[in-house]
Amino acid sequence: MIVGLGLLVVLVLTAVAVGTALSRRRHRDADAGAGAGVGAGGEAQGSGIRRFFQYLLLAGLLFASASGVTGLLGRLLDRDDVLVEDEAALALQLTFTLIALPLWALLARWTWRRLHTVPAETRSAGWAVYLTAVGLVSLLVAITGWHEALAILVVPGRDGPGSAFAQALVWSLVWGLHHWWGPRITPREHLRPLHLVGSLIGLVTAATGLVRLVSSALRIVLGLEGESIVDTTTPLLLDGGIVFAVGAAAWVAYWWRRAVRDERDTPWLALVLLAGVGGGLVAAIAAASLAGYSVLVWLVGDPRATGATEHFDTLPGQVATALVGIVVWWYHRALLDAESTPGRTEVRRVYEYLLAAIGLLAAGSGLVVLVVTVVEAIAVADVLAGASAVNTLLGALVLLAVGMPLWWRHWSRAQLARSEQAAAEVVSPTRRAYLLLLFGVMGLTSVVTVMTLVYLVLQDALASGVDVETLRSVRFALGILVTTSLLAAYHWTIFRTDRDDTEELERAGALPARAARAVGTVPPSTARRRRVLLVGAADGAAAELRGDELELELVRRTDIDVPGASVGELREALATYPDGDLLLLEEPDGLRVVPIQRER
Repeated sequence: MIVGLGLLVVLVLTAVAVGTALSRRRHRDADAGAGAGVGAGGEAQGSGIRRFFQYLLLAGLLFASASGVTGLLGRLLDRDDVLVEDEAALALQLTFTLIALPLWALLARWTWRRLHTVPAETRSAGWAVYLTAVGLVSLLVAITGWHEALAILVVPGRDGPGSAFAQALVWSLVWGLHHWWGPRITPREHLRPLHLVGSLIGLVTAATGLVRLVSSALRIVLGLEGESIVDTTTPLLLDGGIVFAVGAAAWVAYWWRRAVRDERDTPWLALVLLAGVGGGLVAAIAAASLAGYSVLVWLVGDPRATGATEHFDTLPGQVATALVGIVVWWYHRALLDAESTPGRTEVRRVYEYLLAAIGLLAAGSGLVVLVVTVVEAIAVADVLAGASAVNTLLGALVLLAVGMPLWWRHWSRAQLARSEQAAAEVVSPTRRAYLLLLFGVMGLTSVVTVMTLVYLVLQDALASGVDVETLRSVRFALGILVTTSLLAAYHWTIFRTDRDDTEELERAGALPARAARAVGTVPPSTARRRRVLLVGAADGAAAELRGDELELELVRRTDIDVPGASVGELREALATYPDGDLLLLEEPDGLRVVPIQRER
C-alpha cells in the first residue's frame, strides 16, 4: 500500500513536471537563438529551481526504469529456475517499465533538445551533477553485476544467473549511454569530478582484485590452498581475476582515456598524491610490516600456532598487498615525475612531505610500542593481548625499521633543500602546512592521552590504590604521550628556526616579493606583457587568464560555430609555448596554437 501511494505521488509529480516543462518551451522559442537574452530575461528567473527538479526527476525515472527492466529481464532469463512467484515484485517491475520508462524517454528527449538549443544548459551545475550521479551509480551497479555474472560462468550451477546478467547488461547500457552522451555537449571541466571519482573507484577495485589474484596464486605455489568445503564457491584465484578485470576496465575508461590528460590542478594532484602515492605506500608499508613481523615471530619470537601452515596462513595476502601497493605507488610517482618541471616545485614538496609523514607515522607507532614494551618489563607483565613481550618488541622493531628509513630519506631531502634555498623553502606553504598539521595532530592526541592517563590513575587511586597493575593499565597512554612529546619538541625547534630565518631574510630584503604576495600588492611587471589573441567562441570562459603578465584579447568567429575551450586547455596551450605572443584558434576539432610576432 505504501509503495503504491509513493508510486502514485511520483507519477503525479512527473506528469506535472513534464507538462510544465513542455508549456514553458513554447514561451522560450522566441529567445532560443540568443542564449544571453534567455539568461537575462524571465527564463533565468527560477532556472536553478527548475533544473534541480528536472534533473532530479530525470535521474529518479532512469533508476526506476533500469530497475524495472533489470527485474523483467532477469525473470525472463531465469524462467526455468523460478520456484516461488513474487507477484508484488513483478507488479512493481512492470510499473517501472511501462510507466517510468516512457516518462523518462519523453523527459530525456526534451532535455536533449534543450541542451542543444540553449548553451547555458550544458554549463549548468544541475546537468553536471546529474551526469556525475548517474555515471557513478550505474558504474557501481554494473561492476557488481559483472562480477556476479562472470563468477557464474566460472562456477556452473549457481542460482540466479539470469538476474546477474540482466543487472550487468542493463546498467552497463545506462553507463555507456551517459558516458557517450556527456562529453559531446558538456564542457570538459564540468565532468572532471566524474572522471576523478570514477578513476578512484576503478583503481581501488582493480587493486583489490589484483591482491586477491596474487594472494591466491601464492597460496597455490606455497601449498597453503586447502580444499573448499562447498564445491560451488568461486575459486579465489578466478574471483580475483574477475574483480581485477572489471576494475581495470573502469579505470581505463575514466583515467587512462580521460582524467590522465586533464589539467594538473588541486583535485587531480589530490587523487594522484593521496590515493595513488599515499594510499599505495601506506598499504605496502602496513602489509610489509605485518609480513616481517610474522616471519620474525616464527624465527625468534613466540608463535601462537604450532605449525608453519597455520602461522603463515595470512602471509600470501600480506605479500600480495605489499606488491600491489608498491606498483600503485610507483605508477603515480612516475606520473608526477613525468609531469614535473625542472627545479623544486610545490608538487615535489608535497610528495616529499607526504612520504615523510607516512614514514613518521610508522616510526612513531613503533616508538609507542617500544615504550609499551619497556613499561611492561618494568611492571613485570606477562603478556600483551595474548602475545609475549618478545613479540611486542619485535613488532616495535619492525615498525621502526620500516618507518625510520622512509622518514629520514624524504625529510633529509627537504632539510637539504632548506639549507640550500632557504628563501624559497621557509615560505613554502607545503612546509608550513606540514609542520602545523603535525603540531595540531600531536597537540590533540596529547590532550586526549593526558585525560585518559589521569582518569586511569584516579580510578585505581579511588578504588584499591595505585600499584603495579596501574602502571600496566596506563602503558599505552604513556607510550603515546612520550612519543608525541618527543616528536613535538623536535619539530618545534624546526618551526622556530624557520620563523627566525624568515624574519631575518625579510629584514635583509631577501623576501620582498613574498611579503607583497601575501597581501596581494605585488606591483605589475615593467616588462612588455605577453599578448594572446583568442579567436573562437569568445564566451568569456578565459577571462580568468587575464593578468598583469598576460594581455588577452577575445575575438568571435562568425564563419562557423565552435565549442569554447576550457580554462585547463588554454593553460596547457600557454604552457606549451611559455614565451612569445600566441594566436589561439578554436576549431571544431579542438584548439590550435599558433606562435606569432608583432611587427614594430
